Amino acid sequence: MSRPHTRFQPRLSLLSAGILGLCAQQAALAEENAGHPSATTETALQTVVVTGARDSGRTVAKSLAPIDVISADDLARSGKQNLRDALAASVPSYTNAAGFTGGTGLSVKSATLRGLGGNHVLVLVNGKRRHNTSLIFVQTAATASGQSPADLDLIPVSAVDHVEVLRDGAAAQYGSDAIAGVINIILKNNHSGGSASALYGQYSDRVGGKGNFGARGQGQINQGFELPNDGFFSLSADIGIQESSNVAGAVPDRTSIYFRQNGQPDPRETSESRYRQQLGQPRSQTYNFGYNAELPLNDAYTLYSFSTVSHRNSTSWGTYRTANSPQNIVSVYPDGFSPRFVVEEDDFQSVFGVRNDDLLGWHWDLSTSYGYNNANTRNERSLNPSLGPDSPRDMDGGNLIASQWTNNLDLTRSFDTGLFAKPLNVSTGLEFRRDGFEIQAGEYASYADGGYVFPAGSPLAGQRPNPGAPGLVGFTPADAHNYSRTNTAGYIDFSQSLTEKWDMSLAGRFEHYSDFGDTGSGKLSTRYAFTPAFAVRGTVSNGFRAPSLQQQYYSSSLTAWRTSPITGLLEQATTRYVTVDDAAGQALGAKALKPERSMNYSLGFVATPTENLDITVDLYQIDIKDRILQTSNLQGTAVSNVLASHGLDPNQIVSYFGNLADTRTRGIDLVADYRYDLGRYGKTKWTLLSNQSLQTIEKIKEPAALAGTGVSAVGRDRQGNLTSAYPKNTTSLTAAWQLGDFDVTLKETRYSQVVGRNQISASRDEVIRPAFVTDLSLGYYLSDTVKLTVGGENIFGRRPQQLNDEAKRYYYFPTDNPTYSWYSPYGLEGAYYFAKVDVSW
Repeated sequence: MSRPHTRFQPRLSLLSAGILGLCAQQAALAEENAGHPSATTETALQTVVVTGARDSGRTVAKSLAPIDVISADDLARSGKQNLRDALAASVPSYTNAAGFTGGTGLSVKSATLRGLGGNHVLVLVNGKRRHNTSLIFVQTAATASGQSPADLDLIPVSAVDHVEVLRDGAAAQYGSDAIAGVINIILKNNHSGGSASALYGQYSDRVGGKGNFGARGQGQINQGFELPNDGFFSLSADIGIQESSNVAGAVPDRTSIYFRQNGQPDPRETSESRYRQQLGQPRSQTYNFGYNAELPLNDAYTLYSFSTVSHRNSTSWGTYRTANSPQNIVSVYPDGFSPRFVVEEDDFQSVFGVRNDDLLGWHWDLSTSYGYNNANTRNERSLNPSLGPDSPRDMDGGNLIASQWTNNLDLTRSFDTGLFAKPLNVSTGLEFRRDGFEIQAGEYASYADGGYVFPAGSPLAGQRPNPGAPGLVGFTPADAHNYSRTNTAGYIDFSQSLTEKWDMSLAGRFEHYSDFGDTGSGKLSTRYAFTPAFAVRGTVSNGFRAPSLQQQYYSSSLTAWRTSPITGLLEQATTRYVTVDDAAGQALGAKALKPERSMNYSLGFVATPTENLDITVDLYQIDIKDRILQTSNLQGTAVSNVLASHGLDPNQIVSYFGNLADTRTRGIDLVADYRYDLGRYGKTKWTLLSNQSLQTIEKIKEPAALAGTGVSAVGRDRQGNLTSAYPKNTTSLTAAWQLGDFDVTLKETRYSQVVGRNQISASRDEVIRPAFVTDLSLGYYLSDTVKLTVGGENIFGRRPQQLNDEAKRYYYFPTDNPTYSWYSPYGLEGAYYFAKVDVSW
């Protein structure tokens, strides 16, 4: 092919010009005497944290479990453009989810902690539970365990003071979802002053002239205001506008785009015209706003509140439908078409509370929180071929709505028992939560079967196209439902210093779910300091995670013009994602979902061999029983026979969620910081992060309904998503050097091999060999309050290997060079360069 890549042409958009102008204006208003930050010799292990230590403000070094603290400066220095990517750059076992997540999954990114997905990671903001997205990932990807995570991209980065990541099971302390750990985002509490930043960046190239290099303009601003009685009101806003990118190759020569005449290719099928497909970053606009406020009423009572509100519009493109596809009407799209999938979200969460420092000796905190996410899906520049040429081009596919109302009463007190030199710290509390999930049907044309038959004289005469909008069928009235459940919980947490060197804590939690009944969980943690410079710590805990409402009740259909995994030929296909109550799902073995149950073990040490060197090493094991997985796509002759024997349509592909495996995750996290003062040559900080992780499947629980059919519900693709879709080792070394007004940050990351397994054959696996990826940023303080940074991520443009010929032939849509694997842990799009201005006042 003659045009696989196109080099970029830098463009200064109106957005980037506007936000650069905003920062220039703020720079003019900045205080003259404000100083820029410099490298510090203060050890990060002495940072006081609140996560995992309800009783007192322990430091990182003295915490009984591994905690990472990432400051706002750390987030900025990472060079990443959102909170999710910045955390992945700063926490050893935090990685972004692998694999292609489909049109809706491109809008929301999931992440993993200690090898487990977003459903196993609890996100808190100022210690209060964050609501989850209404969207669910159900396509063939490493995220296909039905994740509906808290969406970190809808929290304004400008509002974040620091982030505390507890890398340990914490279900006994914080409840369901905290099996892998907790991410606690602490918001800014400035009474005055503020900051702003503006960024412009884009990828260095694209494929086939498609996409706009992923060009991104981003503006952020924060301002603090003083309230009476030393209160504060911190207001923040982030605006990001991102253009699309493209990594998809051409339609292969073996595939005819147009109807052939006398067996000959259409003359319009040139090497240039075969670049029809577009996959990559979506086109999106994201608007995030938030505040954090406290108002002391007197010396005893303090009112507080914080909120975020967001709007996001994301547009991605579906698989190209060739002109001769039965999903196309030639009179409507003579050259074929790629449907546009639009996801438009409105999201907010508000928290209100009051706390008091002394009620009969107790510190208490009473709060209520309500979170809401509404995602509307649309299929645009498309059609429903079953309605014929009169089909509408734009169709509303319906809405997914998730809500969460959480109420907490937390109490803390110290007791002098007389048994030990230090008091016993007791924390206890109650929680009531109501979760809601609703599916609203789309417009009739988005799912209808209009019964259109291609007329006589058409090369497709007599054939019927599949019903519904291609690629993203609207939700039907049968899909539409409104579900809810409640959860009532109580916890108690004891923490005691047994000696000057030995600390121990014990936590327990009882929960009652309206749909799953009662459950209990506990956690025992201990830490022993052999010397002030060396301590060991360990925990053992059990956990519980109820199936999400999305996993229980989500249903939809996907119509595709795809490559058959059986024959390798193009075909129409409809995949149905069904609930356990669906007749087809039950015929293929679906059963009511049960909660997942886990056991966590962790053992590690903290060492400060010198004043400038900090080292933490933590080993962990997480066993999950009855893990909820999405089945492989159940298809083929044996599946058709089972469906037909139950009087059901045999021509459907079915997938559902089930408690299909017991798994074990083992790993080791290493974090080392070394600071060195070079005197007149500046200061340096070296950071080494490494995670070694191994996931194994202890038991696969195949449905009895599939026995003897040769069909596996947990096929080799789903097994691979658990065991080989993530690097077993990720290691990075970061060097930060500051000299006067200049600073340089260089990061080198190595990813071990990754394999995306194919459902049918190992010869079609997607293998990504080990790789080194380099990030570099250069900063300069134009004044004490204005900093300019230029840099790049993956500056040498490393991309994963292309798929082999057989994998390309059986890829889910027709593709040719280049075809990169979406399982790449460092992305597919090569080098990304940016320029950024930061201002403070």
